[in-house]
Amino acid sequence: MLGSIPSFASIDLATSLCMTSSPLDSFIHQLVYVVVPFALCALVAGATAGILVRTFGKEFMRFLEGLPRVWSSPPTARVLIVEDNSNSRETLKLYLTCRHYDVAAAGTLRTGIGFLNKNRFDAIISDISLPDGTGYTLINEARRRGIRALSIAMSGYPFPSNVNEPGATGFDYHLTKPIDCDRLCSLLKKATPVRTTPQPTSKISQAA
Repeated sequence: MLGSIPSFASIDLATSLCMTSSPLDSFIHQLVYVVVPFALCALVAGATAGILVRTFGKEFMRFLEGLPRVWSSPPTARVLIVEDNSNSRETLKLYLTCRHYDVAAAGTLRTGIGFLNKNRFDAIISDISLPDGTGYTLINEARRRGIRALSIAMSGYPFPSNVNEPGATGFDYHLTKPIDCDRLCSLLKKATPVRTTPQPTSKISQAA
């Protein structure tokens, strides 16, 4: 009868073995508790979506495309810099890129016009004096193409006295070098693009 009763030493040993589980075992257990429910949910969602696509086809796909994309990032303003000084150009490009602007940079008037032919910009920053022309020519070419981007002129020389008169230079704002970056960023905030949803054509406009 006494032989069937385990000793205190064997009880302590068994208890210690049960209590000393490795960190790896604990991690695996926690991983299973997290991954398995997630995998099951993903499997059910995928199967449901597959059934809906097969059943409703293009109508369901159009429904998904029409859902508001609340998770998408805010729009980024596209900025064109035209500056012949390579150090100033690259420094300004890096500065604006770090502030989440989509920046293209050119060193000549011809290259800047080439960018205008390929892309649409929300803001144009140009030096007045360029190797093959002027910033005034650049902004006139932009306006001729129907580009109504915010325009900022830069110059190391004084601007004309009538620079602030509407349409005097074609630029919206004029900054004297060295550029005040805080002032520049405050101006660029006015160029932040706004996403617009195409409006359906009314019956009146269709009839017209």
